[in-house]
Amino acid sequence: KEATPKQRQHQQHVTYTKPKSQQFQAPFSVFISCLPGLEPLLLKEVEYLHSHWSSNNDHTASKLGKGRPYILRGGVKLTVPSLHHLYILHLYVGTASHIYLRLNDDNVDGIPPLFRARGFPELQRKVKDLIISQRWDEWLTGHNGGKEKSLVNVQVHVTTSKSKLMHTKAIEERVKQTIGELIPNIASDSNESDEATTKTVRLMTRIDRDVVQLSLDTSLTPLHRRGYRLKPHRAPLREDLAYALLMSGGLMPCWDLRSQFSINSDESFVADLPLPSSRGTNRVLFDPFCGSGTIAIEGASLQLGLPPGRFHPPPMEGTSFCNPALWEEMKSKAMMSVSRAKQDDDPVCVAAGDIDPKALDAAKANAKRAGVDDCIDFIKGSFVSHPLLKQQSKDGKKTNVLDDATQQSLLVVANPPYGKRVSPDETKSTIYRKLANALLSSSSSRSIDCAIIGKDLRIMREAGMSLDVAFSTKHGGLNVVAMAGSLPTKTE
Repeated sequence: KEATPKQRQHQQHVTYTKPKSQQFQAPFSVFISCLPGLEPLLLKEVEYLHSHWSSNNDHTASKLGKGRPYILRGGVKLTVPSLHHLYILHLYVGTASHIYLRLNDDNVDGIPPLFRARGFPELQRKVKDLIISQRWDEWLTGHNGGKEKSLVNVQVHVTTSKSKLMHTKAIEERVKQTIGELIPNIASDSNESDEATTKTVRLMTRIDRDVVQLSLDTSLTPLHRRGYRLKPHRAPLREDLAYALLMSGGLMPCWDLRSQFSINSDESFVADLPLPSSRGTNRVLFDPFCGSGTIAIEGASLQLGLPPGRFHPPPMEGTSFCNPALWEEMKSKAMMSVSRAKQDDDPVCVAAGDIDPKALDAAKANAKRAGVDDCIDFIKGSFVSHPLLKQQSKDGKKTNVLDDATQQSLLVVANPPYGKRVSPDETKSTIYRKLANALLSSSSSRSIDCAIIGKDLRIMREAGMSLDVAFSTKHGGLNVVAMAGSLPTKTE
C-alpha cells in the first residue's frame, strides 16, 4: 500500500538524489479519478479489465509487479504494462472522470520518486531534474505520435494542501517557466501559434505536505462526457453517475476483449481469455423519468457492449504516446464484437418515459447519436400509465400488459425530480410514493430490481421500497444518495 502522508513526509527528509536519466516508458503508474463515493464501483470495473490482461500471461504479470488496482481517495490506482492497456482503460471504463499518468511516484520501478519542495527555487530545480531525467523533450512533441515536433500548449493545474507553497498561481507560473526553458517547442504568449492546430497538454501538479507529484492528464475532455449528449434537457444526470446507478442495479459491464488483444502479436493468450457471458439479461430496463435519456442510453449501450469511450479522441494528444491509428483500430474491433453479439444474444429492450415532450425530443436525438435509438422505446406520459406498469382488470385479477415469458423481470433505474425540478404543487414525497405504489403493484407477477437516486434519504426510505444505500456522492453541487435492491414480490 502507499505510504501515508506523514510517512511520506518523513521519508522526504532524507538527502535528495537526482533521478537517473531513463526513457519514460511502460510500465506506467496510473491513477483513475472518479466522483467521490464511486470508488468501489470503479474498482470493480478496473479489476474486471485487469483480470483479463494479467491472469494468463506471465510476461504481462511480471511487468505489473505490485501494480494491482486498489482504492485511493477519489479514485483507483494501478500499474499498466503497456500503452495498449492504458488505451483499453480509456475505451472501456465508464465510471471514471480522468486518467492520470504519474510522472513521479514512490515504489514504482522505472519512475522517479516523489520529491519535497518548500520554496520556489527548490521546486524549479527539482522539476528541472525530473524533466531532464525523463527526457520530456522526446515525448512532449506537440504531434500525435512519431518524433516530429510542433508547438504544444502546456496547461498546468495546481492543487496544494498543508504545504509551505500555497500560492497556486505562482506555482503554475514557475512550473511553466521551467518547462519552457528546457523544451523549445512549448507555446508561450510570445509565440505566434494557430490555436486550431496547436495541441494542448494538461499537467497536474499536486503538493501535499510539501511533497510534490506531477501527473499527465491523458484526456483533456473528461471521460464522463461521452460525446452523444449534444442536446441536454434541464438538470441532466452525469453519464458516469448514470453508469454507476446502472451497476448498482445489477447491470454489470461485460466486455469481449479478445479482439483487442489480437491487435498485438505478442499477446499469445487471446484464445485463453474468458468468453463474455451473454448480454441478454432477459429483463427490461425502464427509466420512468428519462429527461435527456442518459440512463436509458447508458443502459442500452452497456447491454449491447458498446464501450463508453467510443466517441472520444485518442488519448494523450500532443505527445509521442498518442497513436490515432491504434485508437481507431481498437474502436473498430469493439464495434465488430458488438455486431457479433447482436446476432447471438437476446434482443436488448429498454423503455423510457417522460411527461415533457421537449425532454423526449432531446432524449431521442441523443439516443440516435449514441447509436442505440433502435433499442429504446420512448413513450410520452406518466409512469403510472406506462404499459410496463399499467394494470388491467381481467376476471378480477390484475395482470401486466407487457408481461410475457421473455420479460418476466424488470430493472427500474430512475432519477426522479428533486430540487428546482419539482413543481410547486407536487411535493418530493408524492413522487416517490407514486413510484413505489406503481412498482409494488406490478411486482405481483414479475420480479423487479430497482436503483434510484435522490437528495433526501429519509423521503426515499419512507416511500416503502425497502432499498439499501448503494453510494452517496455529489451532483450539481448537491449531496445525493443512490439506493438499490430487489422489491418484495407481492402475492395476491
